[in-house]
Amino acid sequence: MIKDRMLYGAIAGTAGAIVQNLYAFAATLFGYKGPQYISYGKIVLAIHDYQGLLSNLMGLLGHLVWDIMLGVIFAYIISYTSSRYYALKGLLYGAVVWYLIKASATMFKIPVIMGVHPETVAFFFIGALLFGIVISYSLKILDTLKTT
Repeated sequence: MIKDRMLYGAIAGTAGAIVQNLYAFAATLFGYKGPQYISYGKIVLAIHDYQGLLSNLMGLLGHLVWDIMLGVIFAYIISYTSSRYYALKGLLYGAVVWYLIKASATMFKIPVIMGVHPETVAFFFIGALLFGIVISYSLKILDTLKTT
């Protein structure tokens, strides 16, 4: 197996995106009606919140690419620290990313994100913590693979 921080970060970010979208789907089944990761993907790509297959696929793609970038950043950050406390570092990273995204959206006054309900903020906070745990655990597994 190739040991490459960027590739491992991309794999971990992809795993995090998958878990976040599964979490969002489950939250919808339990009654959550606020914006989801697809919505943020659409916002980043400047797509109006159209409904339909192409719009939703582009939103998912935007979210996936964003999470891959975040996974790569985390992989490089973690490479400069010890291999201890992966889960705690992942939780911290997820919380910091959540805060920075929300703060940036507020500073730039992005209309879709302004004035959301506390349940929406909590929804994304839980998703950010899940993302942090998944990428840290994924990187821990990838780092233990032996090179052949």
